[in-house]
Amino acid sequence: MQNPEIQTRKQTERRDIAVQAPQYRRRAGSFLFVVLMACIIIAAGTSSWAQRADKKPKKPVAQKESAINDATVQDYLKKTEEQMKKGEFEGSLPTLIRINDYSEDVLKTVKLFRTHYEKVISDSSVSQGEREDLVIKLNRMNQLIPKYTSIREMSSYDLGYMYAKKGDSDRARKYLLKVFETTPFSTKSDSPWMKSKKLLLALYGLEGEF
Repeated sequence: MQNPEIQTRKQTERRDIAVQAPQYRRRAGSFLFVVLMACIIIAAGTSSWAQRADKKPKKPVAQKESAINDATVQDYLKKTEEQMKKGEFEGSLPTLIRINDYSEDVLKTVKLFRTHYEKVISDSSVSQGEREDLVIKLNRMNQLIPKYTSIREMSSYDLGYMYAKKGDSDRARKYLLKVFETTPFSTKSDSPWMKSKKLLLALYGLEGEF
């Protein structure tokens, strides 16, 4: 027969277990509930972050400017003049440099080919048909010279003016001196020659000296 004391202790332990079991279940349930809520919050936060990332404005892709050529150079020149009137020097400066370089290259190319064409035209050993064809081409090339001389003159002065406004005297003088290479002398105060002279002497600190 089992000892009454041992039996009583076992009964007591069973009662304690029976009492504590619901408490353990409640704690486990609470723990699972907390874990579940944490997972929901994390998932919601991740979804919200993803949505914000998707809605974040993307940087616009810079559009590459089309090439400057004989068909577009006047449009580009007009655009830079409009920007200059608004004081938008930073926006017009790169394009104006391209225009200036392009006009110089055209003039160099035209003068180079013109020299060769003139020699061929005066060569009696060349057929009449070939010489006539070169004369036509030479006339077209000669029409390009005043056009691109004017573009070079305008862009050189504008670059000199802009660099002077930016405080870059070295580059300003470089472009202003280009104006005198092709621009005819004039004493008129509003002529490109006199405007370039006035601005250049101001950069030298020689206003009124000559």
